[in-house]
Amino acid sequence: MHDLSPDTDQLTLVPLYIAVEPRDPRGEGALSDEAIEHIPAATLGEVAEVLIQLGVPADLLDGAVLGAPGWVIARTVGWSDGRIVRWAPDENPVNGPFPTLSSDDVATYLSRAIDVSCRVASDLEIPGHSLGEDAVGLIIEQRSGAVVGGMRSTDLPWLAHQVSSDLWFTQIDGTSIVTGVDPATDLEPVVTSASPVPNVGLERNGPWRRMGLVRSGAIVTAHQWGPQWFRVDPSGGADPDSDVLTLVDNYFDAPSADAEDIAQEFNLGPAQTDQLADLLDDADADDPFTTLLRLLDLPVEAAEVAEGWLPPADLTDVRRVEAQSMAGAFWSSLTTVPTEPGVLNDLQRMWIQRPRSYWVLTIAEAVLCLGGAVALLRAPRSGASRYPRLRRAGGRALAATAVLNALDMAVPRRWRGHGATSDPTRAGEGAQG
Repeated sequence: MHDLSPDTDQLTLVPLYIAVEPRDPRGEGALSDEAIEHIPAATLGEVAEVLIQLGVPADLLDGAVLGAPGWVIARTVGWSDGRIVRWAPDENPVNGPFPTLSSDDVATYLSRAIDVSCRVASDLEIPGHSLGEDAVGLIIEQRSGAVVGGMRSTDLPWLAHQVSSDLWFTQIDGTSIVTGVDPATDLEPVVTSASPVPNVGLERNGPWRRMGLVRSGAIVTAHQWGPQWFRVDPSGGADPDSDVLTLVDNYFDAPSADAEDIAQEFNLGPAQTDQLADLLDDADADDPFTTLLRLLDLPVEAAEVAEGWLPPADLTDVRRVEAQSMAGAFWSSLTTVPTEPGVLNDLQRMWIQRPRSYWVLTIAEAVLCLGGAVALLRAPRSGASRYPRLRRAGGRALAATAVLNALDMAVPRRWRGHGATSDPTRAGEGAQG
């Protein structure tokens, strides 16, 4: 048969998390002497059996590793309208390429089958319970992150525009650290930005930690540490390559890096490469970010920020870069005082700060251009002048250059980033004092 509805074309594939509550009544209130003191929580096996019956391919995780003992978490994929994809080779899909069940149907069936409450949501969040007060939940995927590498100070206004969020920026021992003012900021445009050296993106997502290595905007490798999920295959191994099972596998595929790829980018020796390989093999590493940055000789402060231990505003010489419109970001890049060495950076610093040498050179250039323009435009039309059109074009170009020099010298100081609020990279300095 055929798919009967094109509505799926307008939907988006999203992760869906199934949270199965504990079956333990303790903590819900006072209990009598005859009350049952403890009812065992649902097990991974019980939840897996029901999901297999429903044909739902998923990954399972014991809530204890997330700080929520008694809970069982399942993750799968579905459409943005809440329908969960299923492995059901004997059924014809009626809405989209795969058979589906609504999230409510899955939650209801699970609740009745194992006598426990559960809920389905697109965010991995375990709701809390409190008597007489609002419930306070445990947000498992609480994000924080940082990028460490060669981002230039003059690029930050444009990067803030790309991520549409304010950024923190500092440099430690010549290496840049960038993080979001909002811990949940997506820093992908920052880590993939062009840089003279590799950029390392660090992201903590609850108990999971991910590292991405990018050079010249191209991803070299990535790796993830954290709790391991247990796969539920409703086909029982009979159809592991089916489209729907592959869809779920690929969606939640955890990256795994090769130590040699990282070692080549940072010129690590054999001993350091072996230590790096051991770190990548240790899925339960307690503090992988700090160990990684020490091996790569990068500032460990980036690891502390990515872990959420160090507030970015407390970094040494940190600057806050505000997100602006495209035009505002372009002008801010021009008026940001570069902190890196180099001839072009020296010229930009001279243009912004206007030392005496700037005025001498600019005035001399304007006078020479003006004199050359007058000489070319007032030269006789005959005699030695063999190319009158070229002469006039050259004269006009020199005149335009002289005018631009004059206008440049008239640019107000506050327009060049010296005002109290005109330099977005300095907006956070006052708050730190």
